[in-house]
Parts: sequence; structure tokens; C-alpha cells
Amino acid sequence: MGVISFDVDGLRVPIIDTDDRMAIHLASGKGYEHETLCAWAAMIVPGTVALDIGAYTGLFSIIAAKRGARAVALEPMPANSFRLAVNADLNKVKIDLYAVAASDFDGISMMNFNPNVPLTTGASLEKGIAAHRDQIATRVVTVDALALNNICAIKLDVERHEVAVLRGAMQTINRFRPPMIIETLNDAARDEIAKVLPAYEVAAILDGRNTLFTPR
Repeated sequence: MGVISFDVDGLRVPIIDTDDRMAIHLASGKGYEHETLCAWAAMIVPGTVALDIGAYTGLFSIIAAKRGARAVALEPMPANSFRLAVNADLNKVKIDLYAVAASDFDGISMMNFNPNVPLTTGASLEKGIAAHRDQIATRVVTVDALALNNICAIKLDVERHEVAVLRGAMQTINRFRPPMIIETLNDAARDEIAKVLPAYEVAAILDGRNTLFTPR
């Protein structure tokens, strides 16, 4: 087990590299979502809350914590959330980790995933994704039910389930109007999300796969 480091907007962020999809991209020489990571770092306000939904192994949460925010991470996959905690310790930061999935309801549901990927980036509450041949039961919450305060930024990457998460977060979004980085793999996904966020506009498309939405 080794360690590889990201340099993001003046921050040095080491993470465990074994089976980590972000680290694999970095080690390949292609980098990993540089525009997105820099935009995220610039959104963080010390002393506020940064919400990382679909936190994977913790890179975005760690950046937020190093910038002085309270990092709140939602990550339902057990292997991912365990690695997130290890990476937080490696970076000497505290992250408030919820081992849950976000949606527009509170309860229990099945998380679909590819069993051949040890630390999967593709797990989803959505059904019908070709590589997803296994399931695990997970606790599901709405963002509004978390009753978070003073949110400065939200990152949302939940593999095609973004609209449902937003529907369960509208009270929080309308109250704090944070900028949001949301995974949008194509124009149709971006347009669908924009319909749920009429008070927001597209400020930038980052790394070809993420969209920065800012309040109008």
C-alpha cells in the first residue's frame, strides 16, 4: 500500500493509492479533475460547512477541511467510507462522515455496484446500469433531514441520481444558496438538473463532466 499526493490550489493532499480510481488517474499522468478540484477549493469558506455528497475516498472533503471548513461527507459504500477515514487520518483532518446515501426519501434502499471494482466510483441507487451486478442495502436520507447550517458549498456526484438528491435538498439549498459542483456527464443531464434549480445558472463546465451551478 502506497501513498500518492494531489496538489490543489496550494494544498498538498496525500491519499492511499491502492485500488483508488482517482489515484490511478493521477498515476497515469492524466491528472484528476484539476479544474473541478481548484473550483471546489476556491468555494470553501473557513468556519462554514462544506457538503460532499458521494464522497468516495475523501479527496474533496479533505480539501474542504484543510481550507478550514467543517467537512460533511456522505458515502454509503463501506470500503470507500473506511478508506475515507484512513485518508482523513493521513491528512490530519477531521471529517464528519455519514455512511449513508442521499435521495429524496428517508429509509432503506439497495445500492447497485460493480463487484469487480474494489473501491467503486460508480455505485448508484439508480437501476439498470450495465456493470452493476451486485447490491448492498444502505441507509438513505434526504439532505434536508440532516438539518445542516451555514453551508458554503456542495459537491454532488452520485452516478445519475443527482436530481433525486436535489429534490431532497431544496429546503437547504433555498436557505443557504450555496454554489454547487454537480456531475453532469452530458448536456441532457445538465439540462435536467437546471430544471430543478431555476434559481441557479451554469457558471462553468469543469473537466468536461462536472458543472458549477451558482445562484442567480
